[in-house]
Amino acid sequence: MNDANITHMRNLFEVDNARNLSRQELVSTFIPTQAYWRLLSSEHNVILGARGQGKTALAKMLSHDHMALMASTRDEPRVRSAIVDQEFIGIYLPTRLEWVGGLKNKPWLNEQQREELFQWRLNIASCIALAPVAKSCITAYLNGRAEQARTEAILVAELVEDWIGDTPTCCKDLLQLRRHLEDLDYRKQVQLLRERTTGRLPASEEPVGLHFAMELFAPLRRGIARLSRLLSIKDSCSWLLCLDEAEFLEELDHRIINSHMRAYPDNLFLKITTMPYCHHTLDTNIGAPLVPGQDFEYVNMDSDRVLTARASGDPDTIGTLFGRTLFGRLMEVSMGVRGQDSLSIAQVFGESALLDPRREDWDAKSENIKLLEKYGSPKTIARAKRLLGSPGFPSSIGRKINGPLLLRKEVDEWSGNKALTVYSGARMAIRCGDDNPRHIIKVFNALLMTASRQGRKRHRVGITSCIPPAVQTRAMRTLSTTTLNQYRSFQGVGPQLHKFLKMLGDYMRADLHEKPLTTDQVTSVTVDDSVSDSDWQLICIAVGHGLLHPNVGGSNPDELPWCGGTYHLAFALAPHFLLFPRRGKAVMLSTIQRFHEMQSNGMKPLLTANDKQLKLFEEDIDQ
Repeated sequence: MNDANITHMRNLFEVDNARNLSRQELVSTFIPTQAYWRLLSSEHNVILGARGQGKTALAKMLSHDHMALMASTRDEPRVRSAIVDQEFIGIYLPTRLEWVGGLKNKPWLNEQQREELFQWRLNIASCIALAPVAKSCITAYLNGRAEQARTEAILVAELVEDWIGDTPTCCKDLLQLRRHLEDLDYRKQVQLLRERTTGRLPASEEPVGLHFAMELFAPLRRGIARLSRLLSIKDSCSWLLCLDEAEFLEELDHRIINSHMRAYPDNLFLKITTMPYCHHTLDTNIGAPLVPGQDFEYVNMDSDRVLTARASGDPDTIGTLFGRTLFGRLMEVSMGVRGQDSLSIAQVFGESALLDPRREDWDAKSENIKLLEKYGSPKTIARAKRLLGSPGFPSSIGRKINGPLLLRKEVDEWSGNKALTVYSGARMAIRCGDDNPRHIIKVFNALLMTASRQGRKRHRVGITSCIPPAVQTRAMRTLSTTTLNQYRSFQGVGPQLHKFLKMLGDYMRADLHEKPLTTDQVTSVTVDDSVSDSDWQLICIAVGHGLLHPNVGGSNPDELPWCGGTYHLAFALAPHFLLFPRRGKAVMLSTIQRFHEMQSNGMKPLLTANDKQLKLFEEDIDQ
């Protein structure tokens, strides 16, 4: 990013949704991930990502106007070549809830009418989305304002003829054309309402927007052809239509879009973002269903960390690097400074007692050995003493159990006015963001705001020095509890979802704080094909909202398990349940449910070394 392009803007720690960022703000703070580079391809993609994972930012940053700004203001050679060499031209098209509501609030339409209306609205919406891209292309590929204005006028006249059938003078530039199409969309809704109310339209009244009643994307293709001829855009250029938030669409809508992906092998490629388990169908309207890997590719944003870790060989650094970079970008833009004048994340949050590498003295009389003898299982203690002093001890024992020991000790000693301090430090803040940009920004903002309320000197983003660990921990636990409790009011299944997540977290807390410690703690749950429909629905919703994460691997990074699989509890919930935020071993859901049922019946289940078995405390057995 050039120094000249950094200006004082809003406090972006308070803005966690890309939809609310200006183009300059998004380009300045965007961090290209593995998923982003995978989408610069001449193929159809369905991008799967939980809420807040950055799907909207990803889709927007594929659009030509955003890529062109990124190419001119940041050191991104791959983006620059895509723009200069006309490799990819992206169009961003949001399918927002209010847009889809215009389809769902007309229950009187039969399926054919519903399909025709969906195609009409998607056609006009895609043409509206082309307008700013056309403007960006004219600016990028023509020199001189006079030549740009002349070409824009010619293009608008041609598009008016193709899309509206009116005289070219009704619109003089692309902005007027866009507004005219938006007005046309509104008039269409009014006409449908009048037709519904009166039963028919007057014979003298023509249907609004007849030119958009063609087959799907035909008007858009016509607009792309017009623009390509005027600007001499290469025939090899791939046009990327980015449909954002497709989870709001219905199965019928997905079937229509799938038909396009199955039948049209030209240079218009769809990039569809949706939540996990919300690509509603592979069916099409042409008799042949989509085949993943042939007609399109899934891109699972949850696998970004896995794919990058394979390339770097260091799985723990990836999320930390993303979070540190994001903090730096937000600080630079919010404060209008960079380099030495910008506070680093380490200066603001310090180190994490639980997660940062520590040079601990693990000799026979050290404090760590005493903690291990107090909290560890007999097998773990014996193995630690056997390996003590060997080169393999830090990776086999020390790194794995050091954090859980410190957490167990502090929670044991937590009483009265003593405050917890363990959920603090830069690495902890990033880890509890789950590699989810929105969650990470929420964590950063919660910590900064809490520090400001403590009476510390404000410095634009509210801090000038390291925030005390106790203050950080209090903020982290408050945010974690809020994250869990907000789903009580989730539409339809809120109470059940909250109860389900609490059941998982309570079991994992008992495993960590009541059972002798080993080098691997339970933070994941496994389900098989015996899972009930209601529990599976809760799991799908939890995955979609970033509360559970499928344990994807390098061999199947884009595959989502179906009616089974292993999922780890979001690290965002770790402070609430007093868990160690690490992807640990898994326990069957049925075991956790039995544990919960025994507790609900007034029993005191005791976890054994075999996580598939439960027994009771002796006093319960005697009874």
